[in-house]
Amino acid sequence: MGGCGLSEGLSSPIPPMRAPLIVHNAEACKLCLGCVRHCPAHAIRVVDGPPEILRDRCVNCGVCVTHCASGCYEVRSDLSEVQRLLTSGRPIVVVMASEHVAALHPLSTLEVERSLEALGFDAVETTALGEELVAAAYEQVHLRSHDVLPRLRSTCPVVVGWIQRFQPQLVSALVSIVPPYIAQARLVKEIYPPGTAVVYVSPCWARKDEIHERQLAGAVDVAIGFDELRLLLAEAPAAQPDAVGRDATVRRPRFAKELSLTDGFPRRTLVDSCSANGDMVTVRGLNDIDRLLTGIIRGEVAPAVVDVLNCEGCADGPAVNTVLSVFAKRNLIAADRELQQPPPAGTRAYLSALPAIELRRTLVAMPALTRMPAAEEIDAVLAAGEFISRGEVMDCGACGYDTCVEHASAICLGASSWEQCLPLQRRVMQRDMDNRERTALVDELTGMGTARSFDQRMESECARALRAGSPLSLALIGLDRFKDINGAFGQRAGDDVMRGFGAVLTKTLRASDIPVRLGGDEFAVILPDSGKTDAWIVAERLRAAFAEISVDSGGAFVAIPTVSIGISSFGEVNRTPDDLLAAATAALQRAKGRGRDRVELAAG
Repeated sequence: MGGCGLSEGLSSPIPPMRAPLIVHNAEACKLCLGCVRHCPAHAIRVVDGPPEILRDRCVNCGVCVTHCASGCYEVRSDLSEVQRLLTSGRPIVVVMASEHVAALHPLSTLEVERSLEALGFDAVETTALGEELVAAAYEQVHLRSHDVLPRLRSTCPVVVGWIQRFQPQLVSALVSIVPPYIAQARLVKEIYPPGTAVVYVSPCWARKDEIHERQLAGAVDVAIGFDELRLLLAEAPAAQPDAVGRDATVRRPRFAKELSLTDGFPRRTLVDSCSANGDMVTVRGLNDIDRLLTGIIRGEVAPAVVDVLNCEGCADGPAVNTVLSVFAKRNLIAADRELQQPPPAGTRAYLSALPAIELRRTLVAMPALTRMPAAEEIDAVLAAGEFISRGEVMDCGACGYDTCVEHASAICLGASSWEQCLPLQRRVMQRDMDNRERTALVDELTGMGTARSFDQRMESECARALRAGSPLSLALIGLDRFKDINGAFGQRAGDDVMRGFGAVLTKTLRASDIPVRLGGDEFAVILPDSGKTDAWIVAERLRAAFAEISVDSGGAFVAIPTVSIGISSFGEVNRTPDDLLAAATAALQRAKGRGRDRVELAAG
């Protein structure tokens, strides 16, 4: 997949000065990545920073907008263009999609029309007649042909763009009839005075850019969403006194929709029992649409007619009253239809009296251009994601891609990163937590315990000595004039000496002894089952060992400094960890004060 994004036009580019339809506010982004997980076109890249919209993949479906938890995706507002038209002096007709009843609920159609007229619009139409025109045009097409490819029926700009971009083999299967709102707008410009402008109110944000395509341009001057129309109506002057008492359910006579269903779908196709014979398939949503179209290309399925829309009908469009469920909106539309006055004539009589307008268009394939990574590249990326082989992939879909191989391919192309892989990031986080826990208990430089582990072991050893009546001693060790080494040889030499000291200390001690680094150049050794005499022997052995050792630091041999050692033992005076530590500290200070390189015993 790849190619030109709808925000740049399907048939021709949008004028350079037009802002992209959907933009991302990086400053407001909380990196929830809901946009990445739900974007069906994989048109959002997250690599070393906030999400970025890939314009060459975006089909303007608006999923990123509706699934962003922090509301950092924004749809371009075109109300300024509407305001410009209102001050231009041109006649302006508003064409509302037939879902307007649900989109503007609880406002009635009559209230909306009066508000729009108060704002300066000259007339209000709906797309109902355009849908009938389109349905009549579809009736002239042999939908149930016996061609190899099915007939794809869609006037949805998101679906059409998807097929042009990601399933270009099937563009020729699309029935090339204009959307109903284009038919309605062209009809308005034929019937109303010359120079009349058309403002179309859409349930779909994608149509705001679709109106600028080369073959559709000129029919609609400005397209806005129903969400924008609500903002516009909020600025409308209050209703006139003579209008307040009117029955808001009174409607001028209209024709009945006899030929069309949703978005201009021909009712006759359904009546002819296509679906009963299994010849017609209805699919909604880009993911399911793509799966079906892929199945058609592979020869797995062969329906005669496929009716495809991105939403569950246009009443489910992203700009249509998102507070209500699609079922509630359908009920509102059906109830409104029941209130309409009976038409004076049938639809075909209306159509026969209308001026001829162009209803066909040409759709061309615009295949997405992308490089397919080599298998070796994909395998290397999978290995970087900690998958030893393709047989170990998880395919959980948390990254937004169906398979780990697809995700690895996107990473190869710079469209994603392993930061989006939830299982991998959980493993990385767990390792980091484990490392933090380990480094909190183990000194990274010497491999011995830390002050935290010292506190824990002293508590347990003192409790054991008190419970069992066994001896226990503590030796505090200070390196004599260690700072002189850093000053004379540098930090690296100091680290090498510290590592060498730790190695000698660990090697010299008994297996039951517990060495720890309290911090800086101060160490401690917990000596279980050792009284003063045994502790003294261990301390003297350590002092003698350090006096004979030097460390190779970058080719220079640096002697480990002498040590001063203070010893305290568990007994009547020292019965708690704090007692032992305080007594050993005092003994260490005496050793340093009496010339260093010596062992001192604490009283008690």
